[in-house]
Amino acid sequence: MKRGSASAWDLTALLNAADPKAALPERHLWLIRLLEWLRHAPVEDDARATPTPVLRLKHMLGVLERNPEHRQTVADLIGRFLHEVDTAALLADFGFAPRIGLSGELVRRLRTQLLPLTPATNDLAELFGLLFPKAGDAAWLDALDDATLGRVVAILAPAFAHDTTPAGAAPSAAGDAPRVPSGDDWRAPFLDAIMFLASSVRAAGFSPALRSRMSPELLVDMPFRQLARAAEQLREHAEDVGPASDAALLQQAQYLRALLDTCRRCAASVHEHLEAHGVSVDVVFEVDQLNERTHRIDALINCVVSPEPAREIARLLANLIRTADERRSIRALFSRHYSLLARKVAERSAETGERYITRDRAEYRAMLRAAAGGGAVLGVTTVLKFVLLGLGLNAFWGGFWAGINYATSFVVVQILHFTVATKQPAMTAHALAEKLGDVSSDAAVQGFVDEVAHLIRSQAAGIF
Repeated sequence: MKRGSASAWDLTALLNAADPKAALPERHLWLIRLLEWLRHAPVEDDARATPTPVLRLKHMLGVLERNPEHRQTVADLIGRFLHEVDTAALLADFGFAPRIGLSGELVRRLRTQLLPLTPATNDLAELFGLLFPKAGDAAWLDALDDATLGRVVAILAPAFAHDTTPAGAAPSAAGDAPRVPSGDDWRAPFLDAIMFLASSVRAAGFSPALRSRMSPELLVDMPFRQLARAAEQLREHAEDVGPASDAALLQQAQYLRALLDTCRRCAASVHEHLEAHGVSVDVVFEVDQLNERTHRIDALINCVVSPEPAREIARLLANLIRTADERRSIRALFSRHYSLLARKVAERSAETGERYITRDRAEYRAMLRAAAGGGAVLGVTTVLKFVLLGLGLNAFWGGFWAGINYATSFVVVQILHFTVATKQPAMTAHALAEKLGDVSSDAAVQGFVDEVAHLIRSQAAGIF
């Protein structure tokens, strides 16, 4: 049998198995099998080729367009699914987790990989791992063209025009079966997620760990206090109908984005405090979570106000798939954990490295004196090294006294505030790297170039 006919037969069997009246786990399993059918062949490595899942999706859309009965069944099943699951939980909470220890998170990820997930759930965040278990799903979602997205929307649109609960279907666990809203009510879970995330960002901004470390100048306008109210007003404008409300919605979206940008700058000011008083891994984690939540809100706003929401939703889904893959990966866990530790060490080293960079004549003369002192101490160290070699000690005692010799020398250098040219780069490298944190403007680039010149001059003084 040819590949195309086999594919058609598989799809026919899949469509015949669609049943909006089935129990919740069975409907979820049908959707899981549908996505497995789409990804049956791997995504092509050639970026110019259309991924196989996209080709299969187009084939399925063509079959549904030619078969109104199958089209209505699939639309009813997917429409019922979308309004029974908690979509807002996926959009607002997925990818964000409380700060827990390395061992606890490792156990959670091992449990996720070893124990099977259940489709008997209304939580879309839990079901997401079954629907999209592979990171490659993000690639074919990004590859969907506007025409294909339009066909998907056209097939699902009738499901949002009436109650999709089939006659005789059992009510949901929460009571009466949910009704599929009409019009622009598809935006309701996106607006809910925006409000949930805005409340989380507001709470993080008011937490003592971050509030006490933020710049008072940036907090004058109280951006965190305004955030929740701005999200509520965005929802109110989205629920109104008419050209005037559309203009007000766009204006409110811009205002909310401006608040989010201010909140990000307030969070960024925490790092200045950390550089002066020491880096806390927990605080860095909270700042990163706050920034990620603000970016998620930006993505949700794009879905709500975009004239082509299908494209923005596909892009958001692709990002969530990448997040899901990262949350499953044990390697990503260790990478993230140790990057936070490395950041803690690097930022403290950057603060120390500032002492080894001279910027005027007085600092340059002080560096020469400190380097001369360090050179004198190392000269004595070298003489003692040859003396120890001349004593002809055995391997153990020779190594022991050589270690004592070098350790004593570097302690003396530290106590007397001298410097050693060969040790300067270990500190100044971090300080120089920190200057690369923001080179978005010509002034920042010029400042970095000046810092390189100062660093070379300082290193030359240490060598002399």
